[in-house]
Amino acid sequence: MAKSWKDLLLSTGLPLENDVKKYLESRGCIASHEYTYLKPDEQGHEKQFSYDIDAAYIRGQNFLELMIECKYRHPTVTWVFTPDVFGGPDEVYPNAFLHPFDHFVATSFPFESDFPRSLAPCCSKGVELTSDGANDKAITQALSQLAFGFAPKLASAIEHQVLRLLGNSDMIFFHVPVIVTTARLFRLHENVTLDTIRDASKFEEVSKEENCLLLKYRHGVGLQNYNLQALREAEAHLGEETLKSAIKTFTDDLPHLFSVLGSRSPRLVIVISVAAGWQAFDHCFDYINEVLSPSEGLIAEIRAREAAVREKFSLLKERFSRQPNSETPPSGEQHRDE
Repeated sequence: MAKSWKDLLLSTGLPLENDVKKYLESRGCIASHEYTYLKPDEQGHEKQFSYDIDAAYIRGQNFLELMIECKYRHPTVTWVFTPDVFGGPDEVYPNAFLHPFDHFVATSFPFESDFPRSLAPCCSKGVELTSDGANDKAITQALSQLAFGFAPKLASAIEHQVLRLLGNSDMIFFHVPVIVTTARLFRLHENVTLDTIRDASKFEEVSKEENCLLLKYRHGVGLQNYNLQALREAEAHLGEETLKSAIKTFTDDLPHLFSVLGSRSPRLVIVISVAAGWQAFDHCFDYINEVLSPSEGLIAEIRAREAAVREKFSLLKERFSRQPNSETPPSGEQHRDE
């Protein structure tokens, strides 16, 4: 049976993109359709790629760039994600989705490491389930479109901070990748196994529906090289000495900084479902506003958390000091990515 005009129009994704753009503008963003960039295709030929919506959200000295890829899906489609945790060996913390860029200004983003709140639960991998079966490429392709869009953003941030293109203020740039979909989102339970899935009679027994998730991004060599090339081009354009004289970050070694940026851009991607409305988007903006301009309640939480960490370390230090031939363990305190 031929699809109706309505189904055909919705499946293009254009109505969803239009709704998202209007929503962003209602929240004070300056938004535009389609952000394009050049990168090599699978054959190594340079080709134009894009993501759907690029939006600027400015709050004081914080310049957020929302990088948004829209994926319209039939109401029967679901996206399922495996659970993960913040912190751990990869040191991906709750606010990593903001990707603050403060390397050539005197001010710095203070909440990049451990944090008492999170925007959404953490995940590590996702798959699309449709009536025709599983599709493991849809989410991966959306992630790739956003990930490769980071390189020109990084180069632009360097140029703006070094040359003070927005005036003399120390503007911090944030690059926030977002996938917006009409599919329903489910996160598998932490303790789910093959046996629990086989024994379950309902999908909800092994998963929980969410309207917002934070998805870790795993970098390939191709993306890292692409990022490094863009950063080196920015260095060639501005001059090595100019960058060295302007750098104000965890290292004064440009290759080291570029290596970190190349391998950590992006780290977390927001996945939002608008299947049941715009609540997840509202929550996202509320969270970002709170992080950029903390309330007294959030400041109290941060201080309480810091006090608990200090107390724990003090007890640990005391315990080790009682042991013969022992060394005091390092604090592990970290203010900026290294």
